[in-house]
Amino acid sequence: MNSTTVNIGKFPFDYTEQQVLEIAKSVGPVELLKLMFDEMTGKSKGNAIVKFKDAETAASAVRNLDYMTLPNGRFLRCTFTSEAASASNNVEKLPMLPLGVQINTNQLPNQTISTVVSSIDANNALQVLKDAKSMTVENPRLTKLLFDSFPQLAHALVELTLLTNTSNRDLVELTLNKKQIPFTEVTIDHANLLREVAGLGDEDISSLDDAKKDIIMTLKEEIKKGSFGQVV
Repeated sequence: MNSTTVNIGKFPFDYTEQQVLEIAKSVGPVELLKLMFDEMTGKSKGNAIVKFKDAETAASAVRNLDYMTLPNGRFLRCTFTSEAASASNNVEKLPMLPLGVQINTNQLPNQTISTVVSSIDANNALQVLKDAKSMTVENPRLTKLLFDSFPQLAHALVELTLLTNTSNRDLVELTLNKKQIPFTEVTIDHANLLREVAGLGDEDISSLDDAKKDIIMTLKEEIKKGSFGQVV
């Protein structure tokens, strides 16, 4: 990718051009920045087109600014403009989602998510997790697009795994921060599955689809690094 132009988005609508420029300049010189506005309302769309001096700086922006945490707790998105245009076209293919919960000015988004999730009964919570797993396996690309567009859903799913005891906070930390956990905290079933993954050969992996190959290769790398303890 030799593009020098990126799309920076997901920042608050009240961010000024100067605020976005300061974010962009944190990775290198900016030649041009255009804040995008809605033609009907005249309000900011929460994204901007940024042209850097060279392709290396643009690539650095995508590496360092994508998913950067903002002061309001949301994550910035930074992609090459061609990727952003593709994502914009694909958003229309997402299923219609129910209206969310209105957040009051004195409420934090994370607290609101926790409150809503805690009101879901165990059976419905497990069904939601089952549906999310099926969607991840059957259509990983659409699932990623869904979570990129609505990151609060990913947070809610994590809360549901804790509510239903299908996960725990140590495993969540492992996923987020690659924090190593003692082998004694990995269940026998998990250890056996990890051993099976570690024992898969190139022929076994080649028969899988691309999404599953990526998952298996990532797991094998983590096993090799010892992220799950000594399982082999």
